[in-house]
Amino acid sequence: MPTISELALEHYLASLPDLGARPQGGMRSSDFTLERMQALVAALGHPEQKYSTLHIAGTNGKGSVSALCGAALQAQGYRVGLFTSPHLRGALQGIAINGNVVEQAELEESFRVMRSHLEEGKGWTNFEVVTALAFLHFARAHVDAAVIEVGLGGRLDATNVITPLVSVITAIDYDHTSILGERLEQIASEKAGIIKPGVPVVISPQMPEAREALIHAALEKGAPLTEVGTDVFFERGAFDLTGQDLRVWRANEPEEAQPLRIPLLGAHQVENAATAYAALQEVNERGLDLEETAIRQGFAETHWPGRFEILQENPFLILDAAHSPAAASALRQALDDYFKGKPVILILGVSVDKDLKSLMTSLQPLVRHAIATQSAHPRAWPAEDLQERLTQLGLSAQNEPDPARALKRALEQAGDKEVVLVCGSVFLVEQIREIYFATK
Repeated sequence: MPTISELALEHYLASLPDLGARPQGGMRSSDFTLERMQALVAALGHPEQKYSTLHIAGTNGKGSVSALCGAALQAQGYRVGLFTSPHLRGALQGIAINGNVVEQAELEESFRVMRSHLEEGKGWTNFEVVTALAFLHFARAHVDAAVIEVGLGGRLDATNVITPLVSVITAIDYDHTSILGERLEQIASEKAGIIKPGVPVVISPQMPEAREALIHAALEKGAPLTEVGTDVFFERGAFDLTGQDLRVWRANEPEEAQPLRIPLLGAHQVENAATAYAALQEVNERGLDLEETAIRQGFAETHWPGRFEILQENPFLILDAAHSPAAASALRQALDDYFKGKPVILILGVSVDKDLKSLMTSLQPLVRHAIATQSAHPRAWPAEDLQERLTQLGLSAQNEPDPARALKRALEQAGDKEVVLVCGSVFLVEQIREIYFATK
């Protein structure tokens, strides 16, 4: 059997356990630890300390906030690393610099530097190694700053070995409850684990139980807290299918409101933009200079696929990675804003651990017909079982396990006055996006 030093990166990662691919019902927070990551980054000379970082956790919106922050920093002229997850084609797809996914060959070079530190028998996970690789590669590529998105939770997530310029926690909802806790305050406490002593923390508007847990954690750590909706306000302006306007201002300073435009659609993205703006203000105050013009330019140029993304018209085809009840509610509002009165043909695929009834509560009244399908991810809910559950919930539904055929069926069934919506798992959205563009 080859040793670690003989394995290429891709083969080595394939040999490691991928916790994200396992059923989560039997997993608990006790299954996770930071000890290996702490030892590894120390052995590598702490590459994560060689550039400024922003650390972003939450249930909904953390990817969009990460993308907005990265784009603004890039518009300022900084070389910016971005680490996000999950990705259907593997975690390496989440390592990007200045908006471009890093080439495999470049990552192989960085892996050759780190692999001698990966002792066998230590129990490394796929995500731990990829996270450490991202930190190391960003240092070797001489980035000025990196935006780091939490994978799962926060407290014990592999990314939580950094001390950032600012910690950000976006809207919290029920998700990964077997690991993070059944109650919202438990989930919030786990995500609040990214808060560091004395490091500013910015939080999006939260449900009361989550807000209380986050405020408590910030006070306990002596972390200056900025709440969007309390300390920073925002107002949505004009919107259409090309983007939307908003204004953001600090409390008691409405005359200083900053006008912004984002191409991301939906009222929830205005909240995300306000959160990103507040985080960038903290970054600016902590020494990473950032002008308002760069924020405006970066926000206006942000691209974040799969978030109420419109791929075509006649019929409209929309992709949205809504995977929690609150995300589904935001998706419903966006459909009402842009396509009020239009029936929806839904292509749905979710992971087996999702609360389907809660997920569908907001969307069900709009759905004329649903096609249950499944992504290539190991945790995907089998299409036939998903159809049965949708039927039990009162929807007209059929199943088509092949996402390509599910897309073809939906587009054939949709009339000019209907919307085809692909939602649920980020893995399904990514897969159908690839299928769609492969035919163009």
